[in-house]
Amino acid sequence: MSQSNRDLTSNRIAEIERLIKEFKERFEAGTSDVDNFITITEIEQLWAELQNNTNNMYSDMLKEMMSTVDESDLIRKKKENSERKG
Repeated sequence: MSQSNRDLTSNRIAEIERLIKEFKERFEAGTSDVDNFITITEIEQLWAELQNNTNNMYSDMLKEMMSTVDESDLIRKKKENSERKG
């Protein structure tokens, strides 16, 4: 993995940690005051937002990782196997 890929991964990890911290803070703020307790619907919205944001990041990370894979050996081997069978 190149340095720029490591930096990008580190940045994404930091962003995921930030999103989790923000979720936790919002959840705790909404559940700390009995008189202003958040509803189940609001908790579900917070949860859905966290899932959405992190799933998008995970998807982007996987796409980028797959785009850096060198498939040349795999393609060569597949061609050799296809030629033997054909």
